[in-house]
Amino acid sequence: MLLKIGELAKRTGLTVRILHHYDKIGLLRPSERSESDYRLYNRDDITRLHRIQALRRLNLSLAEIATLVEQDQVGLENVVSEQLAMLEQQIASSIALRDQLQHLQELLNANQEPQLDYWLGVMEMMSIADKYFTREDLHKLRHHKNGSVSPDLRMQELIKEAKKLLQAGIRPDDAKAKDLAVRWVTTMNETMPSIPRYLTIITKMHRNEPSLQTLTGVDNELMDFITQASIEVRYSIYRKYLSEHELRCFRSSMLKHSLEWDLIFSEVRELIQAGIPATSTQTLTVLRKWRSLFLDAWGGDMATIAKVREIHTKESGVLLGGSITQELMTYARQGLVYLEAEIRQQSN
Repeated sequence: MLLKIGELAKRTGLTVRILHHYDKIGLLRPSERSESDYRLYNRDDITRLHRIQALRRLNLSLAEIATLVEQDQVGLENVVSEQLAMLEQQIASSIALRDQLQHLQELLNANQEPQLDYWLGVMEMMSIADKYFTREDLHKLRHHKNGSVSPDLRMQELIKEAKKLLQAGIRPDDAKAKDLAVRWVTTMNETMPSIPRYLTIITKMHRNEPSLQTLTGVDNELMDFITQASIEVRYSIYRKYLSEHELRCFRSSMLKHSLEWDLIFSEVRELIQAGIPATSTQTLTVLRKWRSLFLDAWGGDMATIAKVREIHTKESGVLLGGSITQELMTYARQGLVYLEAEIRQQSN
């Protein structure tokens, strides 16, 4: 069966002008000509045209299509796979945009005549959060009582107070700084959603995103100040029981490894949430890192460590920071006891 150009255009929904262009650039040339020099397209030409149309729907250029239609099926499959991946990414972006718009709609319903700078700030925070949190995490965040990654009203007041202390030159070991650190960590724990790595992610976001620092007022200097003040709170408690020599490594080790500790606590919370036993191989892998940092903080002195463990049974204040709960500590102790026994057995 042979089709004239007009018939082919009608059957395929293309214009005659497009088919002329395809012929001119060598993309689709008719296999035959009539005695009157009309273009005639056979079955192979039509098959080629269908392939061209399929590739056009993938938003490829005519030059790219010209290359592909000359290749084998494998070449086409690779292109289709790439385009599917791009389409999946576009779908994910569209879903994220939909979620953002839904969240903004909820906020608009709750606030009449919002100020432009407020909404721009909300949108920017949401855009940053999309880079760090999973979609499931964002869903939890948007249904949490706070409803966003921005600080709630209590935290906003604490941020202002921290800035005043910094401007006044107050040291992290000052009583005012330590009191603020206790209230800061307590408020963070009370307002934190049920996302095991929330604190780690929020810290990473603020460390890496200058625009978020500007929006929330929590910059690197302020985070360092709160971290150091939190360490000083714990140092003061330990100092009631330990000598300066026994505490010689504590400050520097905790400051150096503060982010590693936060990550370990996050990993342990995930294990607890997943219902994984404290003595499982997966948990012991995390607790080995815990044990290594713990030894570093106390200079590897086992006599001091024995005293520290005794202090932990008396003083809840030493658990300040990293969203440490009694549940987390009980779980970790169970795993660490098992790990210590395993280490002793291997050394015998």
